[in-house]
Amino acid sequence: MNINMTRVLAIAALGLLSALFAPAALADDDGSEGGAPSTTKEISGVVQSMPATGLIGAWMIAGKSVVTDSTTSFDQENGKLAVGASVDVKGTSQPDGSLLASKIEVETGVVIPPGPGTAGGDDDVAGELTGPIISLPASGLLGTWNVGGQTVIVVSTTALDQEKGPIVVGAIVQVKGLPDASGAIIASKIEVETVGTGDAGGSVPVPGEVEIAGLIEALPTSGLIGTWQVGGRSVIVSATTRLDAENGPFVVGASVEAKGALDATGALLADKIEITEGNGAAVPALEFWGTVVELPAGTTGLIGVWKIDDKLVNVTASTQIDTEDAPLVVGATVEVSGWLQSDGMIEASDIETRTVVGALAGQGTKAIEFFNGTLGHFFISANPAEVAALDTAGKWQRTGQSFVVGSGTSGVCRFYGMPPKGPDSHFFTADPAECQAVMTTFPAWTFEGHAFSATPALNGQCPAGTLSVHRFFNNPTTAAAINHRFTVTQQAFEQTLAMGWVHEGVVMCAKP
Repeated sequence: MNINMTRVLAIAALGLLSALFAPAALADDDGSEGGAPSTTKEISGVVQSMPATGLIGAWMIAGKSVVTDSTTSFDQENGKLAVGASVDVKGTSQPDGSLLASKIEVETGVVIPPGPGTAGGDDDVAGELTGPIISLPASGLLGTWNVGGQTVIVVSTTALDQEKGPIVVGAIVQVKGLPDASGAIIASKIEVETVGTGDAGGSVPVPGEVEIAGLIEALPTSGLIGTWQVGGRSVIVSATTRLDAENGPFVVGASVEAKGALDATGALLADKIEITEGNGAAVPALEFWGTVVELPAGTTGLIGVWKIDDKLVNVTASTQIDTEDAPLVVGATVEVSGWLQSDGMIEASDIETRTVVGALAGQGTKAIEFFNGTLGHFFISANPAEVAALDTAGKWQRTGQSFVVGSGTSGVCRFYGMPPKGPDSHFFTADPAECQAVMTTFPAWTFEGHAFSATPALNGQCPAGTLSVHRFFNNPTTAAAINHRFTVTQQAFEQTLAMGWVHEGVVMCAKP
């Protein structure tokens, strides 16, 4: 099978999972690959829009399309369902990416002031409300605000109480004033209630706070203040945004978690952004071994474009270079970690001289195949400690299939669904482009690292004297049952075809 078609099939299969599930775990001893799978999803955030009449129809909550129908239950014990209310939604992901809600529960309601000329009851105070700040004037604080979907006018005589925190989008405020003829509140006082951090009790959830995780795709041309692109979303960083770089620098390709509130355009106004580790591109998608053919000429030292085997590698001032094992000269064997660019160039994160090709920490000499009869899943591991744990637990049984690892030219990416975010299954690929695509496109899959080394297939073919490793996909009717199998023997190949699995082609090569 053509390798490009193989990649298309595999990516399509993973895409199905990301539509059904809400980006390092070993196989668990209890028989699961990490937990009970689930297609139920839960989101929390501010109601940004809702049906014009009634509660049945299309909603927008925390940037997510939500649909309600006659089976949806509504819990308004804590307040009224209205634009600006903070809610918790439970439901099922739909093929179009929306969430079909089974229940919407109000966490913090919006106090809607009565219109002009109406008489409120004992619980109604004209011109008073509590809710999140959705928008502020473009400059300064005087002018028109949106608080929980209500227009609020701030004038020079409005008292602004910021004792509990600053006035920012997403902060919960109490507004007092009088409604004008249009229904807008002319504020006499606005008091900040919460801005996301409590006292000794620690973090307090802020209604309207949104959290996204993904790879940094673009940064401002100068400095870090400005508009970023993270996981396909615009993230706006200001001077008050807290930037936590404890786990690494903010660079394109880094994996981050951003928290804040959405503005009217859907961009995230970031309150905090931190580098994350172990769940995506904190470890580069590409890891390979090769021989240095050319180094940069002139007086630039090692910064510039290298040629390693037939690959062009761009080395920058931020590239970490380790020459502990051997001198770095033309002809040296090196291990390279980095990101494959769209033009085929490799952006290097780390380069280390090596005396052995294909050596990875925690890697044994063989990838051992196991089968779990309860799950109906196949699984491979080249980690001796993990293999021993599976043998001892007894939930997973060896199939007798295995292949040699440890002398290949590339690291094999290992992903896990990690329920409830994704499926209770693992996925492996030796193709750096496929690995990077899964990292950046499918948040249902968590990158666990490079599991072992193997040689990638070239156009679906392996070099003479090596074994072809075939990948199969079980193509289930439910995403919870997703699984892949890797075979090297004719017997296993024919057995898997007879089970009705989809052959995705030769994906890597192993020594006999």
